[in-house]
Amino acid sequence: MEEAKNDAELVLLFQQGQEWAFEELFQRYKQAAMRSAFLLTGNYFDAENVLQEAFIKCYQKLAGLRKPECFKAWFWRILTHTAWAYCKKRDRETPIAAIFEEYSAGLPNEGRSKSALEYLTENEEQQILQAAIKRLPLKQKTVIVLYYYNEMSVQEIAQATGSLCGTVKSRLFTARRNLAVFLQEREADKNEKEQNVG
Repeated sequence: MEEAKNDAELVLLFQQGQEWAFEELFQRYKQAAMRSAFLLTGNYFDAENVLQEAFIKCYQKLAGLRKPECFKAWFWRILTHTAWAYCKKRDRETPIAAIFEEYSAGLPNEGRSKSALEYLTENEEQQILQAAIKRLPLKQKTVIVLYYYNEMSVQEIAQATGSLCGTVKSRLFTARRNLAVFLQEREADKNEKEQNVG
């Protein structure tokens, strides 16, 4: 069995004319990229468009990538900027319930025994957290998604977003603080409703 290639090796193979190497990169990154695009755009269909556009740009520009070992940061920069462009030009927000319905419509038939919510958020806490993330400003949302959902370092996020490490740290700090405020507000609202019912 052939040993799995790392990203840099696949980039070099693609640059040497081995088209299959790009397919390997696509398969390696597509799931995390789709999740990130969804969390950034808040919309399943926009996320699909962002994913497709990002991989097309990646394919078109990959031959010119001078540092194959930097593929990961380079790819996330393309995806992030593509998602930002979609969010800026979009003039509407999709309610969170509609997002889950849209996601459900795109699931394979055999996958529909689970609800769309279960696929995206295996429990209620995850749903609440994602709703809170959705309320963050775009650049704060981006660092949260890349840091927690894609397990990227501050330095990798800085490369992916074209920011300084200090800026990334600042955005992470502010985003965490804002998330804490959103979650506390939600908990207070929930407690108030429970008291009113009781």
